Amino acid sequence: MFKTTIALVFLLFYLNSTNAQQFNFEFGKVISSFDYKNSEGEKLSNLLGTTDNHLAIGFKTPLRSSNFYFLSSVFYNKYGAKGSDESVGNYYDWKVNYLGLKVGAGYEFLKTSSQVNFKNTNSEEAFTFYIQVEGGSEYLIQGIQTINNQVYNLRGVEQFDKPLVFALGSLGITYYATKSLSVFFQYTGGKSFSLFKSGDDKEVLNFITHTCSLGVGINLPAFKR
Repeated sequence: MFKTTIALVFLLFYLNSTNAQQFNFEFGKVISSFDYKNSEGEKLSNLLGTTDNHLAIGFKTPLRSSNFYFLSSVFYNKYGAKGSDESVGNYYDWKVNYLGLKVGAGYEFLKTSSQVNFKNTNSEEAFTFYIQVEGGSEYLIQGIQTINNQVYNLRGVEQFDKPLVFALGSLGITYYATKSLSVFFQYTGGKSFSLFKSGDDKEVLNFITHTCSLGVGINLPAFKR
């Protein structure tokens, strides 16, 4: 199932890339926190998130000549959290690495010059703002959980073998330096669906993320068959 899902994900990414008009690369930091409740439904109030690395490559495809566009990207994120349960004297530490793909739609607005389809049609420099709505699916490639002095490998654990599904929203600003090159700054907030919730068990784990990234966009010629 995992291999089939990954194959479909990268097929979708490839099909989007062959029709794209902009390739982009971004890097930054992701602040993650774990919204966790144990099997009794009790929340760990002192569970603190961490700041780790974020990398992504992606494509954007304009919707005709409008300011709307479709997007897809493959990304790598590191998440973590630390905390303790004073009632039983336990200390927790999670460190997980995920590889995933997200797809969505965006809209450019408040342009300072006449440009559509990721191209500055004038020779002058220009700025534009944008918003994006996305859905993402991520897979654990490495992860450990530390409880007191005991270290556990999370690969192969049933709950973490499931894909981590996110809903995301982004706000950014792009600077069009030339007709072919742009740079952007972006903030993305996201929340996952629970990894653990099932049946009568009250254990719940949601990831909440805040990502700030810088990126470079390169305009490509339209794909021709």
